[in-house]
Amino acid sequence: MSSTFQAFLTHRHITTPDEKTERLVRRATLQLEFARRFATVHRNEGWPALIDIVEASLLAAGSSPGALEKALQSAEDALSDIGKEAKKYTIHCVGHGHIDMNWMWSWPETVATTHDTFASVLSLMRRYPTLTYSQSQGTVYALVERYHPAMFEEIRQRVKEGRWEVTAAHWVEGDKNLVSGESICRHLFLTRSYFFEKFGIEFDTQTVDWEPDTFGHAASIPSMLAQGGVKHYYCCRPGGGFDHPMIGDPRPRLFYWKAPDGAQVLVNREATWYNSYVNIGDNIAMPFGDFIEETGLHNWLNVFGIGNHGGGPTRTEIDYLLELAEWPIYPAVEFSTSARYFATIDAELESGRAKPIPTIEHELNFEFAGCYTSQSLIKQANRFGENYLIEAETLGAIAQRSANTRYPVDQMREAWLKVLFNQFHDILPGSGIRQTREHATAAFQEVGAITGAIKRNALTAITARIDTAALLPPTWAGELELDAKPGGVFEAGAGLGATTTGISVAGSTGNRFRPVVVLNTCAWQRSESVRVSLYDTGFNPDAIVVVSDDDTISPAMAIGKNPNDWGHSRIDVVFDAVDIPPLGYRTFVLAERSSLPAAVTESARPVSISPKLEVTTPFLSYKIDADRGGIRNLVDLRTGAILSTPESSPMGAIEYVTERPIDMSAWVLGSEVDPGVALKATSSKLHGAPRSEATGKTRTEAPVGIEHDLSLAVPGTTSTVKLRQRIHSLEPRIDFEAVIDWREIGSNERGIPGLVVSVPIPLTSITARYEIPFGSVTRDLYNGEELPSLRYAHIGGTAKVAVGKPVHAGVTLIQDCKHGYSVVGNDKDGYELRLRLVRSSYNPDPLPEVAVTTVRFSLYFHDKPADPASLARLGALWNCPPIVLPAAVQRGDAPLSRSYARVISPNHELTALKLSEDKSDLVLRVVELNGEDSDAVIELGPELLHRATKVSCVDLFERPVDGIADLTGGFINVRVPANGFVSLLVR
Repeated sequence: MSSTFQAFLTHRHITTPDEKTERLVRRATLQLEFARRFATVHRNEGWPALIDIVEASLLAAGSSPGALEKALQSAEDALSDIGKEAKKYTIHCVGHGHIDMNWMWSWPETVATTHDTFASVLSLMRRYPTLTYSQSQGTVYALVERYHPAMFEEIRQRVKEGRWEVTAAHWVEGDKNLVSGESICRHLFLTRSYFFEKFGIEFDTQTVDWEPDTFGHAASIPSMLAQGGVKHYYCCRPGGGFDHPMIGDPRPRLFYWKAPDGAQVLVNREATWYNSYVNIGDNIAMPFGDFIEETGLHNWLNVFGIGNHGGGPTRTEIDYLLELAEWPIYPAVEFSTSARYFATIDAELESGRAKPIPTIEHELNFEFAGCYTSQSLIKQANRFGENYLIEAETLGAIAQRSANTRYPVDQMREAWLKVLFNQFHDILPGSGIRQTREHATAAFQEVGAITGAIKRNALTAITARIDTAALLPPTWAGELELDAKPGGVFEAGAGLGATTTGISVAGSTGNRFRPVVVLNTCAWQRSESVRVSLYDTGFNPDAIVVVSDDDTISPAMAIGKNPNDWGHSRIDVVFDAVDIPPLGYRTFVLAERSSLPAAVTESARPVSISPKLEVTTPFLSYKIDADRGGIRNLVDLRTGAILSTPESSPMGAIEYVTERPIDMSAWVLGSEVDPGVALKATSSKLHGAPRSEATGKTRTEAPVGIEHDLSLAVPGTTSTVKLRQRIHSLEPRIDFEAVIDWREIGSNERGIPGLVVSVPIPLTSITARYEIPFGSVTRDLYNGEELPSLRYAHIGGTAKVAVGKPVHAGVTLIQDCKHGYSVVGNDKDGYELRLRLVRSSYNPDPLPEVAVTTVRFSLYFHDKPADPASLARLGALWNCPPIVLPAAVQRGDAPLSRSYARVISPNHELTALKLSEDKSDLVLRVVELNGEDSDAVIELGPELLHRATKVSCVDLFERPVDGIADLTGGFINVRVPANGFVSLLVR
C-alpha cells in the first residue's frame, strides 16, 4: 500500500474502505507516485509543485466515493500535460507462465502443470480478446502435442492469430555453462526445425531467446545465438547472485552482449523478476522510470503471470492491467509480446534518440556455484550423452558414405532431444528432487542404447571391409589361420565394457592371431595405451606381442587373467596403439611370439619403476605415494622444472572435505569446515612390474606401462575409493580412474561431505584457463572460488630448476564428467588446482550421491605455454577415448589403416561431422580457439568426400550464408573468425 494511500485513509479514519473507494484512492495515489518519478526523469522544474498542489487537494476532498471521484477528475485534468507526455511511453505487458521441467516434481506432474497452464491461458484468451501470451521451451509444445492433441491445435490457431507468441529458441531453458557448444547449436537447430514443421514459423522470424532462470551465461553464447537467428536475449541471473563473485562490469537493464568472435545480442536484464508473486507490486510504472533514466527509451517490458509450477496470467492481473490502461496520468499499457517490445527498442536505438547502450564483452557469471557439482550422475550422463551423439553422427556418416548403410536421422533426433531436455536449468545443475534424477538417468540410458546401436552398426560395416588377413605372416601358421576361418565368424565375449565408449567388448575370431581395430574419433593423430580383452585363447600371457600394419612387432603386456569371466576365459592385455590416424583407424594383430617369423621386436619406449616406487618415463620422473594415491617429487625431464610438493600434499590425491550446513545446499556451497584430509590406502598393488600379472613370473623386459591400484578409505565413513593410476610412455601424462563407492548423506547436523582432487604445484605468475562452449576464458580468482569448466582447467606459470633460470611449467587437469574447479594460493606459497568429485547436498534431494560411480581424470604436464586449441584437443582426446574393436580374420578391400578426415591447421577443432537433414550432403562444424582470424584446413579422405565437388558456408539451419570456403583436391580451406566457428555444407 502506498504511503499516500495510507495517509488518506488514516486522515479520514477509514479502516475498511469499500471497493469503489479503494479503487479511486489507488488510482489517485499510484498516478501521483508515477507523476513524481516521471517529473524527476524529465527534470521538469514546474511539475513537482503542481503535483504537491494536486495531492493536497485530493487529501482535502471528502471521503464519499462521489467526492473522491470528482476530486480525482479535477486532479487528472490539472496534470493533463504530464499525462500527455506519459502516453508517449509504453509498458509492454507480456503474459508468461514459467514452467520448470521436473524441478520439485515428477515428469507426470510436469505434463499436468503444462496442460493446466495452457488450458487457463486459452480460456482467458476466449474471455479477453486483446490478451497475448508468450511461452518458451520447445519441449512443452511437444508434450502437449503428444498428450493433449486437441489443445495443441488450439494453440496453433492462437499462434497463427499472433496472440500466442513462441519464445522458444531452445528445447528447454537450459544451462549455459555445463553444456558443449554443439549442444547449444542443436538446441537452436532442432527447436527451430520443430516450430517450422509444426507451426510454419520461419527460422528468422523468432529472434528472442527467453532464459529468465538460467544460472549464469558463458562468454561465447552470443556467437551461437547469432548464427541461430537470435538477436534478443531475456535473462534474470547474469552473475553475482547469492553473494557469488561477479565477473566484469555491472549489468545494466539493457545492454549489448558481445562474444569473443564479435557476434552480439541485445540483452534485456529483468530487474523486477519474471513471476508475479515476486514482482513489483501495484505500481508497475515505477521501475519504468529507472529504465527511462538509464536508457532514454520509450518502451519497457513488464512480464506478468504466475510461474515456476506454471499458472500463467490470472483474471485479477488482466483486469488490473486493463484498468491501468485507462488511467490518464500513466504510460500507455498494452498487452504485447517480447518480439513487439524488442522491435520497438531496435527502432528507437536505430533512430539515435536513445542514450548509447553499453556493451559487455565477458561472461555473465557466477550463479549458484553448488550446481557445478551437485547430482554428479546427471552430469556424467549428460557428458557421455553429448560425446556418444557426436560419435554416432560421425561414424554413421562414414558408414553411409563408405558402406552405403542407412543414416538414422530420426533415432539421432530422438536421442538429441532427450539429452537437450535434461540440460534444463534445474536438471543438469542438480537442483531437483529424486524423481528428477531418476527420470534424467533413465532417459540417458536410452540415449546410450540408441547411440551404442548406431555406432555398433556403423563400425560393423566399416570393419567388415578391412583386409585383416594382410597382417597374417606368410607362414604355415598364417595360412592355417585363414583357411580355418573363411569369411570370419563373430564370437561374442562377455558383452561388457560399454560404459566408457557405448560399445561393449566382444570377442574376435582367430586361433593363433587376434585382429584388433583401434578407432580414433578425433580429427588429429593420436597414440594411446589401450586395453583389449582376449577371450577363449590359449595364448601364453607372457609371450603376447602386437603386429602393426607397417610390419613392426611391439611388446604387449598381460595384466590380468580370469579363467571364468561369465563363462569365458579372458586375458586382459595392454599395448601402445601408436599413430592412430585422424578420424580413422589402425589395425593390429595380437599373437604369440612363436607364431611369427623370426624378427627383431621393436621395443616401445619403456617406463621404469624402482622398488621405492620411483617412476621414470621419457618425460617425467616422480615418486608414487602408495599411502595416498598421488605423486610426489615430480621433475619435468624436458626442462628440469622442479614441481615437488610437500610430502603431506601429493599431486592428484583425493581429499575428504566437509562443508558447513547451508540452505539450498544443491545450489550453494558451504564454507569448508577444515582443510581436506587425504584418503589413506588400505591396500596397494602394482600391475606391470616386477612380475607378470598373468603368470607370476619375473619380467625380464621393461614394462610397456604400469598400473597402480589402491583401495582408499574415506576417514570416519564407510565409503571407499578404488583408484587406478596408469603410467605410460606416450605423453607427459598420468592417468587416473576412481571407482567411488559413496555412502555419505549430508544434513543440517553433519554438513555436506564430499571429495576433491588436489593438485598442488609450486608455480609463480600463473594464468588459469577454463573451457567454455566453443572456447575458453581466463579467470584470476585464486581464493578457492568454485568455477565452471567443461573438459579441463589449466594453470601455467614459472617453475624453479636445480640450476639456472626459472622455466615455464603447467598442469592441465582433465576429466570426463565433472565441472567444478577452483584454484587457491599465491606466488609465495604456490598454488593448488582442485576438482570437486562429489558432494552430498541434502536439499531438495536428500540422497543425490549414494551410489557407485566412476570418474576418469588425468594430469597433463606442460613444458611451454599451452594454447587454448591444444588444451581443447587434450579434453577431446580424454573424453573420446579410442574405440577398441576385436575384428575377424578376413579378406577385404579396405586398407589396414585409414583416415577419413583430418584437421591440419593447429588452432581449429572439428566439433561435428554429420549428414545433412536430407541425408544428401555432409555437414561439418569448425571452431577457432586461439583468437586468430585464420584459414582452417581440413582434409577429407576419398570415401568420406564421396563425389563432392563444392563446399559452402551455412548457418545452423544448413542454409547458405556469406563465407570464404574452397574445396580443392580433397582439402577444404575456410576462413574462420578469431574465437568463432563456421558450419560447412559439402555438396
